[in-house]
Amino acid sequence: MPLLPAPSPQPCVAGIVLAAGAATRFGSDKRQAVAVDGEPMLATVAQRFGQVFGRVAVVLPPDDAFGQALCARLGIAAVVNARCHEGQGTSLAAAMQWALAQQDIGAVVVGLADMPWVRTDTLLALRTALAHSAEPALPVFGGRAGNPRGLPRHCFAALAQATGAHAAAQRVDWGRARTVAVDDPGVLRDVDTPADLPIAPL
Repeated sequence: MPLLPAPSPQPCVAGIVLAAGAATRFGSDKRQAVAVDGEPMLATVAQRFGQVFGRVAVVLPPDDAFGQALCARLGIAAVVNARCHEGQGTSLAAAMQWALAQQDIGAVVVGLADMPWVRTDTLLALRTALAHSAEPALPVFGGRAGNPRGLPRHCFAALAQATGAHAAAQRVDWGRARTVAVDDPGVLRDVDTPADLPIAPL
């Protein structure tokens, strides 16, 4: 009896955290200066992504000893964006270049380092939506679209060339996206200044 070919592995959904911003409005490196759940903010976000996604990457600025050490401790990929001073679009581009190089990644969920209140069940819902649809996915709370955002592989190439602050809005047709209703106000909440925190920075 001839052997049947082994089934092709299912493309995975990876998690990406953009963490290369300058945090000028906060006044210091909010990723490590802010304690959330007893951890620096970036650690909280990265660990939450690690609970949901089998593969996680964090986009960092150059010479980021804190970020590199954190990624090494958590066993996740560190992607350096040498052009981070040009805007968040270049961090998204660096993330997409990393994802394109991983042939088994079929989609990614892209989150922000300054959104530490996004729940794991929201990440799970986005992962599930991407596994069953070829369209982008976005979370909606109270009728408002938030972050993180889900991107299927066919979006990667265009975003790998992104620049500027609003690259995803310009290169992804979010009107066609699959909306994922979530009971999670964290998808609308970020940290720009110390006043956005319920606790004082360290």
